[in-house]
Amino acid sequence: MVNQMLEPLWTVLLAATGLIYFAFLEVVRRGLGKLRDAEAYRDKADEYLDVSVIIPCRNEAEHIGHALNDLIEQNYPADKMQIIVVNDRSTDDTGKEVSDYLSRMPQLELVEINLCPDGISPKQNALVAGMQKATGDIIITTDGDCRFQKGWVSALVNQFKGETGVVTGLTVFDRGRSEPFWQRMQQLDYLSHSFFAAGAIGAGMAFNCNGSNLALRREVFDEVGGYGDLKDVSVSDDTALLQRIKRDTKWDIAFSTDPQNRVHSWPEETPAEVFNQRLRWAAGGVSSNPRVLMFELITFIFFMALFLSPWLWLGGLISGSWVVLFILKLLQELRVMRLGWNIFKIKPDMISFLAMELVHIPAILLFSILGNLWGFRWKGQHYKGIGKKEDAPSMVSER
Repeated sequence: MVNQMLEPLWTVLLAATGLIYFAFLEVVRRGLGKLRDAEAYRDKADEYLDVSVIIPCRNEAEHIGHALNDLIEQNYPADKMQIIVVNDRSTDDTGKEVSDYLSRMPQLELVEINLCPDGISPKQNALVAGMQKATGDIIITTDGDCRFQKGWVSALVNQFKGETGVVTGLTVFDRGRSEPFWQRMQQLDYLSHSFFAAGAIGAGMAFNCNGSNLALRREVFDEVGGYGDLKDVSVSDDTALLQRIKRDTKWDIAFSTDPQNRVHSWPEETPAEVFNQRLRWAAGGVSSNPRVLMFELITFIFFMALFLSPWLWLGGLISGSWVVLFILKLLQELRVMRLGWNIFKIKPDMISFLAMELVHIPAILLFSILGNLWGFRWKGQHYKGIGKKEDAPSMVSER
């Protein structure tokens, strides 16, 4: 028999948090619709600004050469590009691989980080080391395992019109023909985060971005005080920076739909690596943006209530009305994904979407809790939300 006291309270909780979640998704969907189609690809940027490309990397010997080759092939003038690779304590041949390019790329600089202080965000530490060497008017950050189209830099620079201070773009995973099904789900999950970020920016908000495809004016970076507190071990340093720029400045933020701005990266290779990556994302800490914080809190409550609903229903404590909310969640998320697939001209993957919907709620709850309580492993080291386990002094050298 349905519990007469719990049933109405549970229904109100589900309906209230669900409606707010659906409203946020509708704002994101409309924001996606506001993103204008990219201008036709041009061989030249409108204006050749000085650009610094910063690539923080750790143990990327297998990939860094491909990234540097793609940067050599850019149609942007080489004398207007500074490329800074920050080798963050790699235990493989990353430093040697980059050193081999120094004689061929006069615009290339290598910064070696030998040790990282205890409690310091390793990603931030590497980015700051790169920023200290950067001389460009436009700063572009990416990762050592990324691939770029020849018009990538030109297309990014083209986006800096008027009061635009930050430009970010889409990063997708390269997929093989024989990839396992779980990697297709990984790609779809990654895309959903990017579509949400794009829609939020289109709606005038700044929820998150991807540091593998991010550009900003140097004056904007300096205006907000750079990356802030290095003792924040979050690997989502790019998102924290984006939110501070939105909160503390009047600069515009753009999400590029230009196909030339699309960056290709490598997916995690095992389910265990995907699990740890999601822990790392979840361990990013509490947002200082009230809108983001409100959305995260309401989403967590809604997802937790939906997760518990089947068990309460099986126990006879509530009715099956929660099924309606689950279906509405699926349909609203599908509307966002369909528009994102269309805008970015990506082939829809409905099978992966439906499979992801079955695990979406428990996965979000699990990673949110474990990521902040247990921490994560990153590049062979274990981190918690309040600091790094190992003690280590700081040493930086340059080449």
